[in-house]
Amino acid sequence: FVSENIFAYNSGTEHAQAQRVKFFNRQAEQGRLGQAAYVTRDYNRFLSRDANAIGLNTDEVLNMYDYFQGTTHVLRQEQPLRLLSQIPVDKYHIVGHGPNYSTLEDAGRVVARINVMPATIGLVNDITYYDRTDNVTARENFDWRGFKSSVDYFHPDGRLAVQKFLNLSGETVLEVTHMNINGQLLPSMYKLINYLGHDYRFNTEEQLFLFFLNEITRQQPDTTLISDRRGLDHIVAGVQGTTHKFAYLHDIHTGDTKHPVRGKLYPAYINVLERYGEAFTAILVPTLAQQRDLQTRYPRLTIKVAPDVVIDEQTLAQPRVTLSERQSHQLLYVGRLSPEKRPEQALRVLARVVKDVPDATLVYYGYAATQEMMHDLQELATRLQVADHVTFGGYVPSTDLQKAYQQAQVILQTSIGEGLGMNLVEAMGNGVPSISFDVPYGAHALIEDGVNGYIVPDGSNLAMAQKVSELLLDDDEWTQMSVAAYDKAQAFAESKMATIWQQVLN
Repeated sequence: FVSENIFAYNSGTEHAQAQRVKFFNRQAEQGRLGQAAYVTRDYNRFLSRDANAIGLNTDEVLNMYDYFQGTTHVLRQEQPLRLLSQIPVDKYHIVGHGPNYSTLEDAGRVVARINVMPATIGLVNDITYYDRTDNVTARENFDWRGFKSSVDYFHPDGRLAVQKFLNLSGETVLEVTHMNINGQLLPSMYKLINYLGHDYRFNTEEQLFLFFLNEITRQQPDTTLISDRRGLDHIVAGVQGTTHKFAYLHDIHTGDTKHPVRGKLYPAYINVLERYGEAFTAILVPTLAQQRDLQTRYPRLTIKVAPDVVIDEQTLAQPRVTLSERQSHQLLYVGRLSPEKRPEQALRVLARVVKDVPDATLVYYGYAATQEMMHDLQELATRLQVADHVTFGGYVPSTDLQKAYQQAQVILQTSIGEGLGMNLVEAMGNGVPSISFDVPYGAHALIEDGVNGYIVPDGSNLAMAQKVSELLLDDDEWTQMSVAAYDKAQAFAESKMATIWQQVLN
């Protein structure tokens, strides 16, 4: 499953992809699906940490840079800066400047600055070296796992000149040259050094990534690729070493949600649907409705449905959480705080709800796309006089999110559209009724109006607030909807999803 990266703060796409990797590998043990890996392009010194945070182990992640550096299966070994063997402590002095950095000094002159890795005590993150006029000359970058991974070399004006990526022996295996192109300092050449006895040169990272994908599929010819990020579709389409390639569309394809068949495509979808679509065995989408719209719009393409959310058997088997065990009158918003998600609508709903349910609260879980977005939400909460009823919980691990679902009474979906809605599926798996605006596609696939939640007119926070209040004030209705939510979640059990994915991939 091909993507760009795994981040400290991931979107639903990364979470869905990671969940699918784990799901496939559990099913592979039973002989139902093939083994899977989360394949990434971007250089990330913290990839091991970030992958572990979303439940992926070393065997389930394959990064292009790690592959060429020969570091794909290196276990973590902490590297304290004061025990770094490359520093000749008999000649230089390490001078501490608090918890975040130390300097390496020679007769009072600062030779280098050693920065501590974030969220650690005294572990090396990077070492920046200076010449006698205090110009930066080089920076050595350390991987989270404790080894020196790359070295950056700088021009006298402080701009990046060359990046060298190292193997565990400290030898350069990949070199990236940066040059001034139309007034911008950009990578101009990627040189792969002594790879299987040959040197290779590429103009762009995309060309290098295509070479990498061709290599891993050459070594395993029966590999199936699924492109999970729109920025990589054209690269996956060009891979020659495998027969089957798919592209998974995690989201809606147009902002014109009233006219999904003829509405203007989001630019990111042009490659997969209009330029390279026929290079894929099939385009995969989460719902039948999106399949119908895209098949009507692009009759020459093969569009298949494969819901990209799975609820593991352990979650489905856990005791159902009753109303008395939950936080009274708590609303939940789960997702990125960004304009297309319209998180401010949840605040407007809350402001109306507290008039009927004075102790109602709202908890947000998700990272803010910008600081401005977070500031605007906090300011709106104050203006609507509900600041005391709102908690911004930030981005949390899945274990914390699981507890949040089990505390909540209602989850709100305020987006302009959703491919499916992992948040709603996970909420249903914990018995939480959903209330969503009437938008494509996920709400209609997941919510049976009046049974396990409500669908209200798009943009009407009044209508949403009325349904929220009704549900919070009627314990019997809430209990019935909670049971229906739990029941709906059974449709996403691993055994059922495995059957669907078998049919799609065959």
